[in-house]
Amino acid sequence: MEAAAAPVVDTGSRGTLISGTLSGTLTLTGSPYLITGDADGVVTVPKGHVLKVMPGVILDFRGRPDVTEADVDPKSPSSVMNHQRGRVEMRVYGGIQVRGTASQPVIFTSSNPYGWWGMNFFGAGSVGDGHPYFESMVFEKVRKNDYNGPRGSTRGALWAYYLGPVTILNSVFRNNVSSAKCGALDLMFTVGSRVENSTFEYNGTLDIDRFAQPGSYAMTGGGALCVTHGRNSVVRNNVFRGNGLEAFSGFTWNRLARRPLLDWPNSQGTYDLGGGGALHYFQPDNDLIENNRFVGNFVTQGPAAAIYVEHIGTRGVTLRGNRFENNQSASGGVVVCNRGSGGVNLVLAADNTFSGNKVNGGMAPQVTGDCSVAAQ
Repeated sequence: MEAAAAPVVDTGSRGTLISGTLSGTLTLTGSPYLITGDADGVVTVPKGHVLKVMPGVILDFRGRPDVTEADVDPKSPSSVMNHQRGRVEMRVYGGIQVRGTASQPVIFTSSNPYGWWGMNFFGAGSVGDGHPYFESMVFEKVRKNDYNGPRGSTRGALWAYYLGPVTILNSVFRNNVSSAKCGALDLMFTVGSRVENSTFEYNGTLDIDRFAQPGSYAMTGGGALCVTHGRNSVVRNNVFRGNGLEAFSGFTWNRLARRPLLDWPNSQGTYDLGGGGALHYFQPDNDLIENNRFVGNFVTQGPAAAIYVEHIGTRGVTLRGNRFENNQSASGGVVVCNRGSGGVNLVLAADNTFSGNKVNGGMAPQVTGDCSVAAQ
């Protein structure tokens, strides 16, 4: 069930330089592709163009490491906002087809010590040149840490705001960090997306005063993956390992203090909340989570050791054949399902298994919240 292990990459200085545009076919002959971005640190797949990436290709989103290193506020050298400049964001307005193999995965990485800004799609502006397809891919080292910034700089190392299906097969998402939600992948408004036979490991959401309001609470979710306003998605045969959520107050690394995520219900009446060490679903509609393994995911000072589901209608999510092992949170259960409406909201089949999960140090309930739950 686990995707093939990916090699550690050091591209050095060899390869093909790319600045502002990515299109056409990238082959092993020109690899690695050393991507610096344009003057604004952006590389684009333009509307009307299709990027095809062949087996074994390495894309190194290195940007300008010298600029990143120099981007330090001399008045606040330990600020969490340092090291923002000189990194690369990939924007997809055209089509993208990534077709690696088990023996030759395509690798999206960065040799910049401070990572890159990840890949972003932009709703209707990214539709029309073929649906996104990713197979046998490694996606790593994204740092979306523009705290209080826009979605493209804060959520989902791969933020797929896409009005159609996104397909991800046999891939690895590892060591990615966001500052709002969805450490590795955010499927937003997608229809019929598939994420199968892939591994999500050691991704996380690190919320540092994202709202910066006295008395507010972090609202962050999905240490690995979110399905946001989507429908008919399938998440099947994947491994979610060591993903997590943490929230802090403060603006300098040496003065950060842990802060809680907000539970539902709450006195503020605030929803669109935080939780889910691995997955976060918001307004799901006929979504399937099947035959996955959730192991060692966590939420610090928040709910849902593995999966948080919110604002859910009749049979919004079905869980079948999943294994939940040694996940941890501070409140709720392994699965938290809140703000249900209609008939049965969450279908929890009898073949899901739970072992060694903890909430606040004690044995974790399987499911908590105000949704209605049935076996079928």
